[in-house]
Amino acid sequence: MQQTRSAEECEPQQAERRANVVSWSEDEAPADSDEDLEELTSYEENLASPFNEPNITLVFGKRKLYLQKEHIIDVSPVFEAMFSSKFLEGSMKEIPLPDKKLSHFVHFLRYLSPGFEDELTEDTVHHMLPLAEEYQTDDFKKRIEKFLIKGVLSKTDSITSVQIIIKILEAEKYKLNGYLNACIDVASRKKNHRLTKNPKFEEISQNTQLKIGFKRMDAIDKIYNNAIQRQNEYFNSDLVTHLKPYMQDN
Repeated sequence: MQQTRSAEECEPQQAERRANVVSWSEDEAPADSDEDLEELTSYEENLASPFNEPNITLVFGKRKLYLQKEHIIDVSPVFEAMFSSKFLEGSMKEIPLPDKKLSHFVHFLRYLSPGFEDELTEDTVHHMLPLAEEYQTDDFKKRIEKFLIKGVLSKTDSITSVQIIIKILEAEKYKLNGYLNACIDVASRKKNHRLTKNPKFEEISQNTQLKIGFKRMDAIDKIYNNAIQRQNEYFNSDLVTHLKPYMQDN
């Protein structure tokens, strides 16, 4: 598969590829080469060939990333629309992305491209979420949400009030309901003043604030009801023990 490359790496790598290209005459060609290619889609043919040259450049300030347009069109409907004839970018060879960071974008493309097995990490996931949202990579966004939910569930007691507020705002911004519900559960266990004294708590929607409050009250009600039930069971058991000697029926 064609891997993403920095501007400095591109030229020598291209030269090496051209030097390594093997050409066959019709008589020398492997017998199954045509048959193999017929079984591949056009996109798979591009991936299968290590000799394809980049045909689009993404510009990040002074740095450039050389790619095959077909690859990024395949992973994002936004890229597909961008490179159509309806948009100016469709005829451009260099696309400036001034508000993007090169390292984040490289990670983003690696997560989306076949042949890579990069795992999401706490260091990368929060940079990937805005890109997944902007470029409408829905499957990747679902994968991100699963990772975020797992992170909350595995660290429930160690997440601070400040951290959970930030996570709730992230979940609301990107409309990740499963992630939001997991965060609400954690927030409902925090003392009220630990949440409300933080100025960012006011940025949380009123609906989510209410859910946190109601979930906390439900939990307290359950604890109270269980305590009353245990107290009644103990009292009744103790009463029977003391009355039994005075309840002889013979």
